[in-house]
Amino acid sequence: MDEPTSIKQLIQSFTMSEDGSVIEAKVIGVGPLKVQATNDDKLILNAGSLVVPWHLTDYTTKMTYRLDEGTLDSETYNDGSHGGHVAGDGTHINHLRTFNLYKGTMTVYNALKVGDMVYLLRYNDGKKYFILDRKEE
Repeated sequence: MDEPTSIKQLIQSFTMSEDGSVIEAKVIGVGPLKVQATNDDKLILNAGSLVVPWHLTDYTTKMTYRLDEGTLDSETYNDGSHGGHVAGDGTHINHLRTFNLYKGTMTVYNALKVGDMVYLLRYNDGKKYFILDRKEE
């Protein structure tokens, strides 16, 4: 079977093989990514055998943001600079009642880091490992 490109194909590849086991590993290198299984010190996997999902990378995406019930404050000095509020220093605190950003761009910094613990799903007879998620600490 070729490299899976959809979740359906990925799941099918697990059910068609006898592996499909989940293991825990620790990120021991980035750029290129390298992980080491926690239960087998000899099992070190390089980027070529790892499939990293989008949500575990740094990525930029389009988004719409609405303030709704929340608050957004800005502390601004008379000269336009920003800083902490200290009484009598000329600082103005501005409270925005509405704030909407439509089709804006947001960068999410969620790439794996050295020391992160991850769950790996083994497939393709142990030749490939899909990183399911980062383990909560």
